[in-house]
Amino acid sequence: MTAQDLIGDPVVNAACSAAGALVLLLSVAPKLREPDRFHAAVDAYRLVPAAWSRAVALAYIGIEAIAVLLLALMPLQAASALAAIVAAGVATGAVAINLLRGRRDIRCGCGGVDDSMPLSGGLLWRNAALLAVLAIAAASAGAGNGRPLSALDYGAAGFVALALLLMWLGATQLLVNAGRARGPLRA
Repeated sequence: MTAQDLIGDPVVNAACSAAGALVLLLSVAPKLREPDRFHAAVDAYRLVPAAWSRAVALAYIGIEAIAVLLLALMPLQAASALAAIVAAGVATGAVAINLLRGRRDIRCGCGGVDDSMPLSGGLLWRNAALLAVLAIAAASAGAGNGRPLSALDYGAAGFVALALLLMWLGATQLLVNAGRARGPLRA
């Protein structure tokens, strides 16, 4: 089996798409419940004028929700993975810009338990891993061999997606713990 065969296998696509959908769902759900909290995080990033931060926060929540829906409803399509890459890429870019500015004392605004996580290089690496998983999903959809998925394939994809999600959650918890050890954040 070649790397091309592996990338084109629909199990790889299904596993990476499902993992991406689960991660983004865990990210967007708290933002949908508490949009004002996310608005405060967007405002703290200081990437847009304060007058625009509410609109930008709501637009980002919408983009992230659409990416989750696309991955859930059209999981084996490259366009779904690309939409998720845009959502995760925008967030990662915002973190990178603030790190370059030396602003490590604000919370990430990621949602959920990781909302208390400060900006750090580790956060960039965690997000880079998500972007890589989504890029594999997009590449797999583009190189797909058209083989239909069997029940065993769905089970394998589900286990791989669960493993990827657990790695994401473990990395997130490590970053949250490191942030707590550093001290209180603003915003």
